[in-house]
Amino acid sequence: AHDEILRLANLLGDAESEKEAAFEAMDEMRKKMEEAEASLRRYEKLGAGAKAQLSTRHTDNGDGSGDNSRLGGSIKEDTDAGPVSTEESRTNLEYLKNVMLSYLKANTMAERKALVPVLASVLDLTPDEAHEAMENAEAMSGLKGVGASFFESLGSTAHSLM
Repeated sequence: AHDEILRLANLLGDAESEKEAAFEAMDEMRKKMEEAEASLRRYEKLGAGAKAQLSTRHTDNGDGSGDNSRLGGSIKEDTDAGPVSTEESRTNLEYLKNVMLSYLKANTMAERKALVPVLASVLDLTPDEAHEAMENAEAMSGLKGVGASFFESLGSTAHSLM
């Protein structure tokens, strides 16, 4: 009876180990799927913007016909949001530029940390990428980040004086 209990305990341990490995594999696949979906969204945005720019540039063939046959007819977009116009692309790029400038010009780490979720949204970061960006912003606000910035600044000042 004792041997049977040990055998069953070993089987249970093996099953638990396999279950844990399956959960880890599932979590890894989830992360890969999120990264792939984020990449797809970025490519769709970039592709839609590029197609809209091509459409605007090539609508007139130089003969005044307004035909865009060189592009294979009308441009269609399969994204959920529909086609992105050139104006929308410019607006999105302008918004990204302004957010990045705000981040770079931020006077406090609290301001930078507040902009990380905005950047994550604009750049379609995965939850893991957004978490990593926030951790990096928090690490830079710590003593190690401040010390590194101080010594880097000190080194540049010394270099410019030479």
